[in-house]
Amino acid sequence: MNENLIGNSREMTDFLGNHYQFECLGCDITSKKIIPPGGIIYEDGLFFLAGDPEIPLKGFLIVNVKKHINSITELSIEEQHRLIEIISKSISILKELGITNEITLVQEERSKHFHVWIFPNQAWMVEKFGKGVSYVRDICEYLRSNATAKDKEEVLETIAKIKERYH
Repeated sequence: MNENLIGNSREMTDFLGNHYQFECLGCDITSKKIIPPGGIIYEDGLFFLAGDPEIPLKGFLIVNVKKHINSITELSIEEQHRLIEIISKSISILKELGITNEITLVQEERSKHFHVWIFPNQAWMVEKFGKGVSYVRDICEYLRSNATAKDKEEVLETIAKIKERYH
């Protein structure tokens, strides 16, 4: 295991108010020490898919690899293909459910556990923040501070609908 990827204990409070301490969020979700709000949407031997635990946004999904790596280059070609299949299916479901017409994918190698954000762009975001990846953090901060109980319930309902279509 890469020593740069361990030993950075963090804290998180999910959007339902559950507080967690962890060294690696991806590893703790993989081992079921942390359960994201709404639970795991999809899981196989390599990956799991869940809603973002911190940001209450309908359709904001995260694909996590179960291995403790930080780069797509550490996945085999077959694993990379599986990742693309999961992302593609997730995007199709989000569009079928009418959650979004456009997605932003985000992946940074500076994260200590490889994951991909599937971020559903919505009209209100463009009106309030503009368009593009540069606004994703601003949108997340806005949602973290301004989401209502109804918004959070809608996120959980959306996760349930995605689960139904995923299986």
